Amino acid sequence: MKLLFFILLVLTTGVPRMSTSTDEVRAMCEQIVEVYPNATLQDVYKTCYQDFFGAEHLMMDTAAARKYLQYELKELREEGINDLKMPMREPTGFRHRFERINLALVINGTMSEEALLQLFIEAAKTDNAFHDQWADEWNEIERVALEVQPAWQDTELQNALHEAAANNQAVRHSEPFRNTYKPHYRLVKL
Repeated sequence: MKLLFFILLVLTTGVPRMSTSTDEVRAMCEQIVEVYPNATLQDVYKTCYQDFFGAEHLMMDTAAARKYLQYELKELREEGINDLKMPMREPTGFRHRFERINLALVINGTMSEEALLQLFIEAAKTDNAFHDQWADEWNEIERVALEVQPAWQDTELQNALHEAAANNQAVRHSEPFRNTYKPHYRLVKL
């Protein structure tokens, strides 16, 4: 009898939806609009992708990660830390599974380069995708994001993001985001 009830429930209500919370996605998008007025839908994709997959796709080998971090820090020191306009620490996506650590924390001595590198490596080693339905999740995130910020509608970009999502691919921050906020950070596990 219980099995029959479950089958009837599924048939009448459909397959249970993924765990994307509309309220949490909405709150995340509203915060992005507030903190990053020049962000685009691409930047929403980026933070949600990071939250979903973490840093694993960035970690080819620890020696390369160390070398690139050193290079990036050298460049930032030459430019001056006043150009780093992102928060010092901020969670990714709407689940907040990871955190972006601004490289300014290393430059100003709050955190050592080695400590940040180790946190990044540990996040990459232990990371797994949240579940195996990224493209479906992105469709739901995009729907809510466009309700929050209709100005993010861009058919060409949306098509490119759907293709990236279908292939579980990461994207860079949008050009307006990079030019305005100078993103230099590493992902660590919360």
